[in-house]
Amino acid sequence: MKLFVKEKLFSIHNRYYIYNENDEIAYEIESKAISIGDKTTIYDKNHNIVAYIEQEWFHFMPHYNVYIENNYEYQIKKKFNMFKNDYELSNSYKVEGSILNLNFTIINNFGKEIAIVNRKFLSIGDKYQIEILDEKDVNTILTIIVAITNDVDRSQANSSSS
Repeated sequence: MKLFVKEKLFSIHNRYYIYNENDEIAYEIESKAISIGDKTTIYDKNHNIVAYIEQEWFHFMPHYNVYIENNYEYQIKKKFNMFKNDYELSNSYKVEGSILNLNFTIINNFGKEIAIVNRKFLSIGDKYQIEILDEKDVNTILTIIVAITNDVDRSQANSSSS
């Protein structure tokens, strides 16, 4: 299964979409523009809530709680690393590769590669492909990608405004 993310450079509503191979909206990602901590909801094509990601406050490095179908599933913690973005997932999944460049893989707790994320060049805004190798993990894969790319985007926005 292949999905495509086309983020807009400037979005007033902090909303973007994930498209299927037929260029149809498969998921909608919506982040609260004004909130304490990041709060992001993932909707399916029928606007049903698939997952919710909420940032915890009062940590030195960002922590995100992930809820899939209203159930707490796992936590993502950004690890302190001077040279690259590195994350620890409490579900024992791993993210390997260049997160900052949107070229990375997701590996499940059995050591099996379950998704590949690749940035597409020559596009306005961010456009990247998600290749899902194990469709039963689609919700977990999407929450990992959305939480991490939101964190990277926020870090880059904060460093450019300084």
